[in-house]
Amino acid sequence: MTYTRKAYQDGQDFIRIRDFLKSSFDNNPAQKNWLIDRWNFCRYFSQVMHGTFDTWPETVGIWEDEKNEIVAVVNSDGERINRKAGAAFFQLADRDFTDEFFNELIDFAESKLALTTEEGTAIAIRVNEDAFQIQRILQQRNYILLDWKEPISSMEVADCFEIEIPDGFKIVDGNELSDYHKGFAHGRAFGYYKNDVPDDDDAECCFRSLRKAPDYLPELDLSILDYKGEVVSFATIWYDDLNKIGILEPVGTIPEYRKIGLGKAVVYEAINRVIKKGAVRIFVGSDQQFYLSIGFKVSYYKQIWQKKL
Repeated sequence: MTYTRKAYQDGQDFIRIRDFLKSSFDNNPAQKNWLIDRWNFCRYFSQVMHGTFDTWPETVGIWEDEKNEIVAVVNSDGERINRKAGAAFFQLADRDFTDEFFNELIDFAESKLALTTEEGTAIAIRVNEDAFQIQRILQQRNYILLDWKEPISSMEVADCFEIEIPDGFKIVDGNELSDYHKGFAHGRAFGYYKNDVPDDDDAECCFRSLRKAPDYLPELDLSILDYKGEVVSFATIWYDDLNKIGILEPVGTIPEYRKIGLGKAVVYEAINRVIKKGAVRIFVGSDQQFYLSIGFKVSYYKQIWQKKL
């Protein structure tokens, strides 16, 4: 079967691909495509942070069948800071594809998504561990399998969790909190703000942008405040109503407030809120011990194949 590549049209195609990701999980979760959290978060947060929001659309490839239904998407996450290679992700329908078609996707990734640094030009493609056909083709094209992998963990849920918060703290949601305070907490949790005030307004702009994401719900954007009213822990959860799954992104706690139960409390509260919407399973893109200790188990890893061009 012949598939046709079309250019990405911002706006309409964002929703089309979002719906494709949801339906592909519904048809066959083993495809292991992106979930809706990453599709929303990368576009409306990461690309704002990395300055690629305007240029990213021209790097997205969409392949359609004769009915104009999406069968494949090649995209990046738009992140470039501290990267040595461009990141390419394949979102695939549950179909049998020829080697020729996969080579076409790889050609597109190499031409559109490779990143040039002082060390040269390189591309890294994420691949399912059981995607033996693609792995064989990448080997033939002189790609090297890296030692590290990208994890996805999950847990099934039914009843709501009990929430325990130390005295002096409270949980609020995105309706009650400014983007400034959320951005400052994000920077402190992930180490790019180390002073008593933000070094810039980048994170604030990212959180302001995130509110525009089609699947963002402020009542699922949670933070824990300390006695001074400052954000010390946070968790945003995204809800896929078709598949009845919740996905955490981002989650963090500022260093001086770790290991006292705040991260667990805000994550459990986020999960409780999507359970009430109908969620039966929760995902997170991590295999950190924190998540394993509160009930998550690793579901799968993505291999990373890299090549210098």
